[in-house]
Formats: sequence, structure tokens, C-alpha cells
Amino acid sequence: MPDERAAILVCVPDAPARESVVRQLRRRYGGDYEVLPAADETDARSRLAALRNAGRELALVIARAATGDGALMDGEGVHRAPGGTATGSPTDDHSDDLAPVHPLFAWSRELYPDVRRSVLIDWGSWAHPETARTVSELMARILVDYYLVVPAREPDESFHRAVTDLLHDWERASGRARTGFTVIGDPAIPRTHALRILLTRGGVGVDAVAPGSEEAQALLRTSGEEYTGAPLVRVPDGRILHDPDDTALAAAYGLTTSLPGDPVDLVIVGAGPAGLAAAVYAASEGLRTLVLEAESIGGQAGSSSLIRNYLGFPRGTSGADLAQRSYQQAWAFGARFAHARRATGLRLEADGGFAIEVDGGAAAGVATDGNHGTAEVRAGAVVLASGVSYRRLAVPGLEPFVGVSVFYGATSVEARAQEGKAVIVVGGGNSAGQAALHLSRYAASVSLVIRGTALAESMSQYLIDELAAAGVAIVTEARVVGAEAASPPAPPLLERVVLAHAGTGEERIVPCQALFITIGARPHTAWLPPDILRDKWGSVITGHDVVTEGGRRAWPHEEPPAPLESSVPGFYAVGDVRRGSVKRVASAVGEGSVVISSVHQYLGR
Repeated sequence: MPDERAAILVCVPDAPARESVVRQLRRRYGGDYEVLPAADETDARSRLAALRNAGRELALVIARAATGDGALMDGEGVHRAPGGTATGSPTDDHSDDLAPVHPLFAWSRELYPDVRRSVLIDWGSWAHPETARTVSELMARILVDYYLVVPAREPDESFHRAVTDLLHDWERASGRARTGFTVIGDPAIPRTHALRILLTRGGVGVDAVAPGSEEAQALLRTSGEEYTGAPLVRVPDGRILHDPDDTALAAAYGLTTSLPGDPVDLVIVGAGPAGLAAAVYAASEGLRTLVLEAESIGGQAGSSSLIRNYLGFPRGTSGADLAQRSYQQAWAFGARFAHARRATGLRLEADGGFAIEVDGGAAAGVATDGNHGTAEVRAGAVVLASGVSYRRLAVPGLEPFVGVSVFYGATSVEARAQEGKAVIVVGGGNSAGQAALHLSRYAASVSLVIRGTALAESMSQYLIDELAAAGVAIVTEARVVGAEAASPPAPPLLERVVLAHAGTGEERIVPCQALFITIGARPHTAWLPPDILRDKWGSVITGHDVVTEGGRRAWPHEEPPAPLESSVPGFYAVGDVRRGSVKRVASAVGEGSVVISSVHQYLGR
């Protein structure tokens, strides 16, 4: 019987270190993974070829960095990133500054885009400048995900913790983390993509199958259901949901959608990083806390494939994973969540409290089918953390492609489907950079289109460096002004876009089978009453700006507003929805954390 286990490849020239790593890996993971030792580059390459020929999967590569003289480089000293882009070549502008690297890191990613790769270092060698420089360069050039230290004892749990984290990342990236959900739907229907995204960002592994596939037909026969054109969702208990709305889908994977019948101390609107941080601190300090989330936990950050500069995650973390960890933390402290529930109105009460109108869902304790009207929840204070949405492009002919080959934001669901395609990302911020970087694992080519002349104004330097290493093309001073379909025109599949120069207006047509748009910031504040002061873009004005811009009419009280307080006492805004916020996850978390002290003071008064 052929071995169907995924492989872990260990390429280490020095026998004692190789034997130590292989021994510990086989003892701990041998039942689920085949551990393949290789003494040198030739041996490793033959192992890779055999795996590929057998149709086997590769989960993890562990290898030493190259020697200082470049002995482990290939003949040309060139390694190619996905899409054929050379990295580390002698012609690179910074080639003199870069240490040689093991070609196995580049080869493995070309063959297996989801593989995790780690450079092996000796215990204590992190104190050597050359080791630190090598690890930093390998990560900057996206050739490795992190480093591992040769085990110092048996068992070495620090070593195994790092390995387990890498294997967990691979499992999620490769789509092997399944929980029994299957979406049956035509990939050319936007709702099929939407259902997959909702489940994936909710931390649920999901399979997606075309209605005519053998797997889909078997599922339909077993359940006695029939596909009639709208997507279906099979849940772990075997039930088939017919194009479920967001509330029904949330309930299907165990999330609460009901509202409490009694008043709460605090309602938090939005479960992005700012809202989740506020929920953790409010609930941990004893406040009866309710979080309303209309879409997916994590907000815009939840769609980020890898956040590298968030404190405490040295390897980086996906936005979805960070959001799920934060959600579980808040839930464990006692915060209540009403998923798939959207705040649609706000009324100020005479006693200084608030009545929040909520759309959809059901009353407390009542099963929901998503067809209920509005309800109300009462609270002593409100923290608005609803974030912003990507601005939609007003481009002729673009709308028919939305949800099929044009996407606002980017998640791993769409990224894996772009294998072999020409992809364009529009936007110059960190979200755009992270999307382009993740897409480069799969797409034949990735271009980042920006209106400005450079990326540095709005993007972190580490992302700029990694985009260059991944071969992502930067198209400056340009904007998308048109779209063209492939033929035949049904279903609508994007084939080309028209780019116009931002200065001259000169147009050119470029290939593009998928377009990802990550620009603009539209805050969710239209539902708020006029008492809450906002700027012309809809962002909530807070703190000292309430008095300086709105005057005494906006803030007639003697005591000045708290730093994150709006023009209505007891109503606070944090994160991207607040005017003047810093568009970073860490900043949003900080605001969500510190606002709770102001909430306590208000409720105490």
C-alpha cells in the first residue's frame, strides 16, 4: 500500500545534528508524517523529485543555510521565486549584501507553494552576528518562515513547539484542516465564494466542490437533496442548508446569534482587533459585555494572510488566527457575542444609557432562520469598533466580475484558486502588500498597482523588501479604468484590465484573470444619529477634537471628553472608524484596551 503521509524533509550535512533532528521528529510525528533525511543538496533534490512523482505532499523543510563560500548554491547562483522571478542573483542591486542560501528553500516552494521552511541553527549561535544576519535575510527574501534550533535534549519541547506551529500553519494553508463543512456550488456564482469566505474566516475548515462533481453527486444522493442553481452547504451532522444567510450559517457552526433580554453594561459594535481587545478588557474587569458582529470575526485584519510585525508573534500570524485567539480569550472571560447581527440604529436614553437597534437574527433563546425583524439591546455605554470597508471602484464593466474574479480584500480562499493566473492587486497599504505577497505563492504573476510614485509612504519596509524578493511587479502612477471579459462571456470571467497613467491619462491593456482591490476606507457610521459628530468622510471625531471642531454646542459639559469619547458622553470610537486613527493592528488593539478605563469612569458617574 503506498505511503500517503505528508513528508518532512531534513537536509543537514553534519551527521550528529541531522540524526538528532530526525530522531526527535520520527519519535513525535512518525505516525502521521514520513521524515526524510538528506545529507546534501543532491540527496535532497532526489527526495523532492520522488515525492513529486508519487503525488505526495511536503509539509516542512528543515535545512542548514549555505556555507560562507556559497558551496550549496546552484550552478548559476540563482534561485527562482514562483512565477519565474530570480531572487538572490548576481545581478540584484543588493547581491553583495546577501549571504548565499540553500537552493532547497527555493526549489521546495516552487513545487509545493504551501510548504513551511525553516533554517536550522545551533543552540547559542543566535549570539553570532552572522547567524542573525542570515536568518534575517532568509526571512526578508521569503525563503524561510522561521528558524529552528538543533534539539539540546530528548525530548526538547521548545523544538517541538516550534515544529508543531509550523505544521499547524501548513495544515491551514494547504486546506487539510477540515471540520465536515462542504460548499456545493458553481464557482462562477459570487455567493459560492462568499459562503466559503464566511466559513474560513470563522475558523472553520471547508471543502468546496462543483455541483457536477462525483463528490457533490454522492453527497446529494446520500442526503436526498437536489442542486437547483443556488449553493448548498453540508454541515458536519449531515444536514444540507440551502443557500443559508449569514445568521443561519453562523448558527450551523455553533456561534450565538441571539441577543440578551436584559440590559448590559457595554455594547461593542464590531469584532475586529479593536473590538476584540475592548471585549477582553471589559469582560475581564467584570463588565457585562455584548459584542455585535455583522460579518466575520477579525474585520479587515482577519483577511490578512500573514501579519509579521505584531508584537509577540515572531514568525508572524494570519489575521484569521489572531482573530480566533482573541475571540476565544474574550469568550473565556465571559463576553457574549451576537454573530451575524448588524447595528442599524441608536437611541440616546434619558438616564444616559443607549438603546441599540439590531437587524436580523432572533430573540434570546429562540432558534433563528435569519428572517426575523429588528430587535433592541440596552446598554450603559457603547464602544464603536466597526472599522471600515474597502472602497468600490467605479469602473465601467467591472461589476459583473465581483465575487468571481474581482474581489474586495483577499483571503486564502481566493488565493489558492489563482494558480497559473495573472493577478493584479490595487492598493499601496499593508493590506495590499500582504495580499500580493500571499498571492505570489500561487499565481503566475502578481502586480501591485498604485496611484503614487512609490510604496514607502503607506507600507511597512519589511513588506516592501519581501514584495521585491517575491518578484511582485510594482506599477506606479496608475489606476484601473476598464475591464474586459474572456470569451465566451458567460460565466463572466475577467481576462484583461485597462490601466491609465495617473498623470497623462495614457491607457494600456494588460492581462489580468483576477483583480484584488484593497483601497480606500469607508467607515460604517451612516446608522448613527446626528448627535455623534463625524467628519465629511464619516469617521467619528473623538477626544479634544470634539471641542475644537464642534464647539460648545457639540460638547456643552464642563469636564472635557475622554481621549476616545465622541460628542455623546458614554459613546466611544476605537480603531479605523475613528478620525485620526493609525491604520495598524497594534494601534487598534491599544485603543480597544485603553478605552475601557474611560468606560468604567463613565459608568461609575
